[in-house]
Amino acid sequence: MSGIGAWLGGGAALIAAGLCWLLMRHLHHLPAMTHPWLHRALIAGMYCAGAVAVVTVAGQWVLHLIQRIGGFAGGTAPGSGIGWALVTIGALFLAAAVFVALVWAPDVSVAWVALVTPLMLALAPGGFAHHLYDITAGPAQQAVSQLATWAGG
Repeated sequence: MSGIGAWLGGGAALIAAGLCWLLMRHLHHLPAMTHPWLHRALIAGMYCAGAVAVVTVAGQWVLHLIQRIGGFAGGTAPGSGIGWALVTIGALFLAAAVFVALVWAPDVSVAWVALVTPLMLALAPGGFAHHLYDITAGPAQQAVSQLATWAGG
């Protein structure tokens, strides 16, 4: 694989995010009683797509870029300054927002937040936020791989 395809890995994250986007666009055609469960599926699917996108070359480049920019605010290493505090609090806030939306108040707009939550969790240098990313990354990659295979990718 060469060129842009190498940056995006196998493309499974794009396929999963694209399928979620299609479901968002055509959700109103489905029965209303299924919407809360479909919103939960969208949130979970977008989180999984984001977790897979983080481990691609493009995702690692974005992580490195954010860490370099965060260096201007004291860095993101534990105890290093305001950058570390912002990344940790932001990651925990996004994770809590996605969890609350997934369990109690499913809303389709949270799916976009769920897409970037793994990036923030991966930025957290340690502690609970990074362990949350470590725990969810493996199952997320498996789910996206199966979804991409099912879709013909």
